[in-house]
Amino acid sequence: MASAQAHNYTRADIDEGLLRYRASCIGCHGSDGSSVSGIDLGRGKFRRVSTDEELVDVILNGVPGTGMPPTFLTRPSAYTIVAFLRTMNDANERRTIAAQFGDAARGRTIFENKGGCIGCHRIRGQGGRAGPDLSEAGLTLRSIEVERAMLDPDADYPLASRPFRVLTKGGTAVRGALLNQDSYTIQIRDEHGNLRSFAKSDVRESGPVKSPMPSYRGRLDAQEMADIIAYLGSQRGVH
Repeated sequence: MASAQAHNYTRADIDEGLLRYRASCIGCHGSDGSSVSGIDLGRGKFRRVSTDEELVDVILNGVPGTGMPPTFLTRPSAYTIVAFLRTMNDANERRTIAAQFGDAARGRTIFENKGGCIGCHRIRGQGGRAGPDLSEAGLTLRSIEVERAMLDPDADYPLASRPFRVLTKGGTAVRGALLNQDSYTIQIRDEHGNLRSFAKSDVRESGPVKSPMPSYRGRLDAQEMADIIAYLGSQRGVH
């Protein structure tokens, strides 16, 4: 775990920081860290602080008189968020396609036609239910994450989109997206969009499965990929 004395952040620190950023920060600051006026977390633009230690203090204590509340994180956990922020726009964290300029209008056409994405993904009530709803993709996913999902569907998943299979002791097999699991239960959203909960005592086997989403590597060119990424980046919920 990273410390105040040595900021040699590890890959594990950055990955943990991404998850904590999603849980605690993304609602106000957005997926790219620039949703609050005058602040761009990914590019090191802050109102009051500059050092990692100062950032951690703000994360832990908030800023009185502003919309920034204190958190209940430990100091080491707060450092993982800083580790993620420091790499948010690192060239090594990005790929060529995600960095290109895309056109959202063209992206919608590709999403609904050539890409076939709408067959599995819903946006504002339109589309399939086999994959995650992308109506708020612009708030919850960075462009690089969209690109990774399109190029390497089985490489990495946030919890709420991991393809999962449950086989009950009665022989019923259910596939869907894993929402949560604990010591006693498993909750998934099945391929029809229904929320399903299973007691682990009634489950014969369960686990992640290969994503039904195809890789778009070689199926779409770089500009088409950039256009879809731009279109999904514009999805910020129902206004």
